[in-house]
Amino acid sequence: MVNGSFPFTTSAFPNTYSLIPIPYFPMPNSLQLLPASDHPIPYLADLMTRSFEGYIVPVHITDTILHTMIRRDGIDLTASRILTNGDEHIGVAFIARRGWTCRLAAFGITSNARSSGVGTSSMEMLLDEARERGEKEMLLEVIEQNTAGVKLYEKVGFTKMRRLVGYKLDTTSAQAAVPGGEQAELEEIDIRELARLVAYHGLSDLPWQLSGATIMQHTPPSRAFRINDAYCLISNPDSADVAIQSVLVKARSRGAGLSAVLMRALFAKFPGKVWHVSPIYPEEMGFIFEHVGMERESISQWQMSRAL
Repeated sequence: MVNGSFPFTTSAFPNTYSLIPIPYFPMPNSLQLLPASDHPIPYLADLMTRSFEGYIVPVHITDTILHTMIRRDGIDLTASRILTNGDEHIGVAFIARRGWTCRLAAFGITSNARSSGVGTSSMEMLLDEARERGEKEMLLEVIEQNTAGVKLYEKVGFTKMRRLVGYKLDTTSAQAAVPGGEQAELEEIDIRELARLVAYHGLSDLPWQLSGATIMQHTPPSRAFRINDAYCLISNPDSADVAIQSVLVKARSRGAGLSAVLMRALFAKFPGKVWHVSPIYPEEMGFIFEHVGMERESISQWQMSRAL
């Protein structure tokens, strides 16, 4: 994700990602998918951590992190699955649902069960179940650098929608301070107000974690601010690392540089922070962050879709 680790290991990234380990072949005949709702949250958090052992970035899921994922992302534990081989639990698939659309929010396989075709077979079963629920589309995000994971999803019919990117800016030193924000006056607003505006004014196909429905589930210590027609949601500004969780400029004011004015004002209001943009932002929005001197991170993701 960013910063050498994913949000499961640091408070810098309260957003979560779909993390997909490398698939293997062929499948065991005894593979079954059972409801995740039959197990307590601590067990599911531990199984998810074990399912990403040795992954491209460190992953450690706590009870609190999993509760946050479920609340913000709309994860349905009755539709989510534990992968089993006989009596052994060998992986987990978390399914988020909204209307006719579902999202693979997390999918991992334990190291001892890899090289057995579980990835492809599980995905085919998950797609069948989504159709049976009456859903018409499944979404996911996969790390672009995880080439085997990308191939797996393409094999079962997913197509790339767009690249998602992240950024970082370290303002902990005096030399790194961003000028120009002192004169702009920030107004703090209710996160619910920002969520409604994102739903109305944002892109119609925003990634799941940037949608108005997800923003609506954010709560303090996250905070939302505005300057005129520009809006921004950030994680706890009292932390050393702060995530920019949403940026919006109303259509009538786009092209006027308001997003840069707003972010510079935030950098000035909360100095000495390391600012993060998780790689869940469409690449076409990258100029917003580049205009304030943020540097693009090396890890990116593909937003992918599969019609059902």
